[in-house]
Amino acid sequence: MNAIVLPIGHYHGAAHPGGGLPASYHLVRMGWEPVPLDDEGALDVWGFAHGLPAELERTGVWGRAEVLTAAGEAGIEEAEQVLDGLLDRGLVVELEPGTDEARDFARYHRVRPLLLGLGRPPGETLDGLGVPGLTTALRAAPRVIEIWEWAHLWPDLWSACEGLAEAARDTGSTEKSETDPGEVLVFALGALQTLVAHGAAYLDHRPSRGPWG
Repeated sequence: MNAIVLPIGHYHGAAHPGGGLPASYHLVRMGWEPVPLDDEGALDVWGFAHGLPAELERTGVWGRAEVLTAAGEAGIEEAEQVLDGLLDRGLVVELEPGTDEARDFARYHRVRPLLLGLGRPPGETLDGLGVPGLTTALRAAPRVIEIWEWAHLWPDLWSACEGLAEAARDTGSTEKSETDPGEVLVFALGALQTLVAHGAAYLDHRPSRGPWG
């Protein structure tokens, strides 16, 4: 299975030194920590790590090659070195679903949902996520929506996969892809690429103690 790329953290905006002046840096929150990105190229590559929806739909996977192609087309210089720097800082992860590395990642990271559920129009088979009355960002199959809707209730992604597998067994499913936590994780990582690319979720560190102890 091909390695995939996922960004970590939630963008918190630009920091401006004063009125009318350009941004001096950008902030990405990981866990309780604000992480500064003081280089526009790093911010752009971190953004491309989220995936381009149309390209992700075409390729079915978003990995290093896709990130670097998108960055190159945007004119970002030394994109590979920038991406490696983001990997070193933990702002981007590269992993292969179905491996021990992927399971370790899942134990220390969690899903955070964004957007709102829009339901399913009559006669449709896909559920919508977006902003009511404004936009539908994504229409996805029920199992993808399940990751968005339920995975954040557990403290980490691996616990979520264990819980979803147990729920599937309780409802009588015998499909290994639904009842085995490792197989659920493989599906969840693919679903998260779709959700993240459409701005419907982000990945964060597993919570520990808050900033006040």
